[in-house]
Amino acid sequence: MNFRQFPSSALVAASLLLAPASAFAWGAEGHEIVAGVALHELAPAARAQVARLLGGEAMLVAQSNWADEIKSQRRDTAPWHFVDIPLPARELVMQRDCADGNCVVAQIQADLQMLRNKKLGDAARAQALLFLIHFVADVHQPLHAEDNGDKGGNEVRVEIGRERANLHKVWDVDVVEAMGLDPGAAAAGIERIISREQRQAWAHGTPADWANQAHAIARDQIYPPLQGAREVRLPRDYAWREAQLTRLQLARAGVRLAWLLNTTLK
Repeated sequence: MNFRQFPSSALVAASLLLAPASAFAWGAEGHEIVAGVALHELAPAARAQVARLLGGEAMLVAQSNWADEIKSQRRDTAPWHFVDIPLPARELVMQRDCADGNCVVAQIQADLQMLRNKKLGDAARAQALLFLIHFVADVHQPLHAEDNGDKGGNEVRVEIGRERANLHKVWDVDVVEAMGLDPGAAAAGIERIISREQRQAWAHGTPADWANQAHAIARDQIYPPLQGAREVRLPRDYAWREAQLTRLQLARAGVRLAWLLNTTLK
């Protein structure tokens, strides 16, 4: 396999971009971390409603991957996990990037509407809540908010040491695992370092705003060092280098999920 080496000059540039003011990641662990942060941030009223709808507040974390687990039975939900914003684009255009509402941005909005509607039965609202928990995390994964003709990085083959995978898998899993293998400990660690100013800064906006933020990360930081290659050898410490940005993006997702639940489940 003819992998292109990750350029050393690009490595230097990438390392300079890994500053706390920027952001990045989600496999099962990433979703549990986001849900764990959100659980810490829930107000009492929202916490009680989550517990009632899901059968216990801990189910917010335990069922955070439900939307992935049902995809084989609910194939119609597969496009709801991402939004294909063209990589060179400056921002999301719903008519272009989210036809018929089949994208993560539209589905977050739809789930919020269902969760607000107290005329719906608890079963329908609980399902909307489970989708919402998962999709708020998904929209913060940079490769869930871009389209470079490579299926969100799934068709970019990468080699890291002895591992051969694809770029999407690296951003779903490897960069999260670089933070440790215990999602609960990772969520607690994130919660300890979130400042009041960060909470205030993150607890606003729309799903479209968050998709644009994630897309900008993919466009401006993840893809440029790859130089358009579809076969790339990444440095052994690539996941570790990106862990700081991953932590920030997971933190943003957790705070924003809690904010949505606190304002919706009063």
